[in-house]
Amino acid sequence: MKYYSYCRVSTETQAEKGGGLETQRQNIDKYCSTHGITLERGFIDAGISGAVKDTDDDDAISKRPALIEMLATLEDGDTVIVMNTSRLWRSDTAKVIIRRELMKRHAHVIAVENERFDLYAKNPNDRFMDGIMELMDEWERLTIALKLAKGRTAKAKNGDKPAGVCPYGYEYAADKKSVVVNDTEAQTVKRMFSLGQTGQSLSKIADEINATGATTRRGKPFSKGTIAAILNNRFYIGELTHAGQTIKGNHTPIISKVQFGKVQAQLDKRKRG
Repeated sequence: MKYYSYCRVSTETQAEKGGGLETQRQNIDKYCSTHGITLERGFIDAGISGAVKDTDDDDAISKRPALIEMLATLEDGDTVIVMNTSRLWRSDTAKVIIRRELMKRHAHVIAVENERFDLYAKNPNDRFMDGIMELMDEWERLTIALKLAKGRTAKAKNGDKPAGVCPYGYEYAADKKSVVVNDTEAQTVKRMFSLGQTGQSLSKIADEINATGATTRRGKPFSKGTIAAILNNRFYIGELTHAGQTIKGNHTPIISKVQFGKVQAQLDKRKRG
């Protein structure tokens, strides 16, 4: 566990009221000396733009670089020492935001002027604000998920692979926007379909493919399951499947629809025994 100090002055008038940076540092240093604490580092926000004033709203938090750097530095169980909690927050909104970030890191806060302060003690107002923030977090996650889903659907409707790893035999182009054929892998895929068209079993196809030295992208031998997944994937005939719909893709087919159909017929025949 490491100890860090945080000091903040947002207006010049605070120095006149006994809350200046030097006063804060002296109080913190005295506390550390009394309790045998060695500070790892001190963080100081020496003033916020006058345009933001001292509202301590989310915009003001974003303009406190030392606070943000401190939160990024904290590790599990670290402690932040401040002269008083008003150096960290003043408004309820700022309190909830900063408090949640500290608690995510299981950090602790020591307020020199109020040693009874407990970051993890909750009063009704804290619980109410936490509930609002959790709802906002959920809303934000839902908004992002919907945006991504809409983007994937739009890409699929236009015939482009919406997301995820390309099937064996394909890869993303350099611009990451389109899918192109991987010639080396494509030759292996074509070999699989040629063997499948003759009615050979999945085990036999896997053995013959592995005998050529070809491997999966993870460097492992092809299994029956992997072979079956490839032989049943309509992506190889230039089609996309998204949200249960089949769409004509913009990528180049590796296998013809005729050959694909013959392979499916052989697979069905073997299933029927």
